[in-house]
Amino acid sequence: MKIKCPACQAVLNIPPEAAGKVVKCPCGTQLRAPGTPATGASSGAAAGAAAPQRAAPQRAAPQASASSVADAGLFDELTEGDLQPIAQSGMPSAAAGPSGNTNKLLQEHAATAGGGSGGNFRVGPLASPWIRLGAAIIDSVIINVIAGIPIFVIAFFTFGAAIFSLDAIMQDSASTDAEKEQLAVGVLSVTGLIGFGGIAVVLSITVGIYAWMVTKTGQTPGKKLCKIRIVRADNKQLPGFVQGVLIRSWAWQLILLIPVVSLIGLPGVLMIFGEKRQCLYDIMAGTIVVES
Repeated sequence: MKIKCPACQAVLNIPPEAAGKVVKCPCGTQLRAPGTPATGASSGAAAGAAAPQRAAPQRAAPQASASSVADAGLFDELTEGDLQPIAQSGMPSAAAGPSGNTNKLLQEHAATAGGGSGGNFRVGPLASPWIRLGAAIIDSVIINVIAGIPIFVIAFFTFGAAIFSLDAIMQDSASTDAEKEQLAVGVLSVTGLIGFGGIAVVLSITVGIYAWMVTKTGQTPGKKLCKIRIVRADNKQLPGFVQGVLIRSWAWQLILLIPVVSLIGLPGVLMIFGEKRQCLYDIMAGTIVVES
């Protein structure tokens, strides 16, 4: 007999001796074989009656309820080969590989699969310029919160410490003017070093977090909230550090520091409204921004 597992859709070859009994599919589903148990002399008749049924499709037997309890010796009657999926006329075998539709879906998934980080993600159409603008605004707000507040605190305390120290030096009547000047220079040097050093550390941490996120996921916090992602234009993979950070961000910022060359900044950004929706720094890095 041939019965179809309602859970995994595998067609199972069941010997006539298992008619009316609970059998187990390799996927773990228990189901009852149709018919009545064959015993003694009726075994041959049951086998003969089962032969014509091979030509007609067999309706899937309902899955046995959780309360059904199978005999411990029931499965001894069935060999492993009896419970393997078999091929029928007009039905592909499970071992024959994916069907045409399944193969097409697998190819589409492979074309949109993730890259450098090893994670999979959706690669949708090119992101709207306005969505990218919204993501940039969100990133600006987050940067101001992450970096702006610590920088303000560092600047406030270092500047306050410098003013307090200079006032104390000027009030010291026991020191000469030359000594006061020397002490003032020392105070300004120390507080300046502490202040600028603290600000540099905060900025480095902020830039490092953003660089790590773009390298690993192709997203900044703003892009993640807006569900867009930076990918390579050639293969839709993650851009990595060189293309996503070093060229697309840092090299572009260095270009904007050059007095005359910086004039390309605004036109380079407005190129996002072109057909390919790439800013000049996207073209430099070979990247695009897509919905994800």
